[in-house]
Amino acid sequence: MASPSSKLPMRPPFPVETLSLDLIDLDLRNSRFPRDAQSQTDAFELMLSTAGDECLDLLKDLTRTGEMNSSDLPIVVARDGRYLMMEGNRRLTCLRLWNDPGLIEDETLGNQYSTRVDRLVADSAYAAPTELRVAVAPSESDADVWIERKHTGGAGGAGTVEWGAAMKDRRRARNDPSKASRSMAFVELVSSEYEDEPDILKALETVRNARYTFIQRFVDRSVVRELIGLDFSAGKMSFQYGAEASKPIMRQVIGDFARPKAESGKTWARELDTVEDFRDYLNKYAHLLPGASSAPGQPGGAGATNNGSGAAGAASNSGGNGSAQPSGAQSTNGGGGSQTESGDSRPPRPTPVREHIFRGLVLDKFTPRIQEMVRQTSLLNVQRQNETVSVMLRVILDLTAYQFLKSHGHQNVPKDLDKRIKDAIKVIDPHASDALGTAEATPPLRKAFHSTTADGVRLVQYAVHDIHSGRTPAEVFTLSDRYTPVLEEMNANMGSHPIQ
Repeated sequence: MASPSSKLPMRPPFPVETLSLDLIDLDLRNSRFPRDAQSQTDAFELMLSTAGDECLDLLKDLTRTGEMNSSDLPIVVARDGRYLMMEGNRRLTCLRLWNDPGLIEDETLGNQYSTRVDRLVADSAYAAPTELRVAVAPSESDADVWIERKHTGGAGGAGTVEWGAAMKDRRRARNDPSKASRSMAFVELVSSEYEDEPDILKALETVRNARYTFIQRFVDRSVVRELIGLDFSAGKMSFQYGAEASKPIMRQVIGDFARPKAESGKTWARELDTVEDFRDYLNKYAHLLPGASSAPGQPGGAGATNNGSGAAGAASNSGGNGSAQPSGAQSTNGGGGSQTESGDSRPPRPTPVREHIFRGLVLDKFTPRIQEMVRQTSLLNVQRQNETVSVMLRVILDLTAYQFLKSHGHQNVPKDLDKRIKDAIKVIDPHASDALGTAEATPPLRKAFHSTTADGVRLVQYAVHDIHSGRTPAEVFTLSDRYTPVLEEMNANMGSHPIQ
């Protein structure tokens, strides 16, 4: 053990200064934003668009109490005689509103927030502050260390608001564009190209906050990028056919995904699983695809203007034999019968028996070994190889939970799988142990938390020395469905600690 005299002293805290609000700028690359802001006005409006309700909660708290949180100083970095707000952009936005409620120039945002801001300011017993006490970090990298550590929990709008998967994705790519994911690039593309389309932006914000991991699955599919015409290179995404031509399909897709479930009643992650699922979904909107009427032979084209079938027609005739599309063409007789365009009056094929787990599951933040195990497991037939699949399911849960907890700095990872899973869920959702509500209102993570018991995760690997027999295929599917959302959320919320 090193002697006390040979050890380095602790690094001093960042110096604290009191700065005029006029000298502090909002961070144009704030991780809360769906894209980089182009100006201070743009950053101000993006903050209200993405976190307006939380900002109003905070403004309400500030105007009522007349004080800032003394235990949580904003962090700034000096830059060209001014200061960049690294941590505390919501607070700066609120203080600007307090000093000038008329700052909201955007009509939509004004209709949503101006009246509430005016009332809060008018009812306050305190004058708006013109200065802010801040910690001045020597560099962005020094500030990032503490910002990363801070954003691991939430306490409502008046406290620290936890970053979602999209925000964490932007933080990872902030200083290393090579780490930008397709989902992040897609959100930034849509947000930038359709900034004058409020319905698209509103739906996009819902999807970004509630179904960001599903957006990643969507744009990761090559068939999706080909049919829509999405190019991804060097961390950026673009529309192959241009923003205007792509607008109809973007409005439809993002509007669909903003709804909690598909028309079938399934969640979108269950509705769109295989490559064919994604293909069939987009073929339903063949007339909206950007290449449908302007570029024969391109995604969604192939004679769409002649037969009106767009990409669906191209897909159904790709074999050259005039056979019907696998999913079945729509009825054209107006009577709701099963007759197809080719005159085939046979009843539709029955829904095939489910045979696989983990189809479409993306775990790109885990080690290559785990990713390959998931891929190989997804190829196994559960009906024929039930015991092998159940063993692999347990092994994958074991390894992913271990890596996830280690990535968040857990030194003593539990040995029991059920405890590992519960600990991982509580990292993602600290409130998972709260009592369950109604089934419809209970998030998947909380359902998994309450369903996880030692017996519930006892799979075939335990059966070697156990009187309990192996699981049936139905039980394996049940376990897979229960824990797939957990795996997706672990992937989206991976910590920053290196795995030893």
